[in-house]
Amino acid sequence: MTIYIGFSTKTHKTIAQIVCHKYKHCAPIKIMRNKVIIYQFVNYKKIVAITIRKQDLEKLKLFGWTFIQYKPSITDKDILKIRAITCVNFTKRVCRIRNMKIQTPDALFRYLQ
Repeated sequence: MTIYIGFSTKTHKTIAQIVCHKYKHCAPIKIMRNKVIIYQFVNYKKIVAITIRKQDLEKLKLFGWTFIQYKPSITDKDILKIRAITCVNFTKRVCRIRNMKIQTPDALFRYLQ
């Protein structure tokens, strides 16, 4: 099992378009053989697990997504139970990052690099 953190340059949320610079959204992605699960943050109590094929990651790259590999740190059941305020907060909890200075996808991207 491999965990990636995906960063997107596009979002439909107005506040993210104003506050965030290059990257507007982030999401943890779990890869197992040919199966890929993207854990999409929707709102405070709702996390959606989206299953796609491994080939679809290349299509996401064409739409402005960037991926960084990260060490596995949490199980599936725990991921779906996380309550977060933003996509960054959700992704930080999945990665077990406790740095309070990280509040935007750009800051998380710089931290993971």
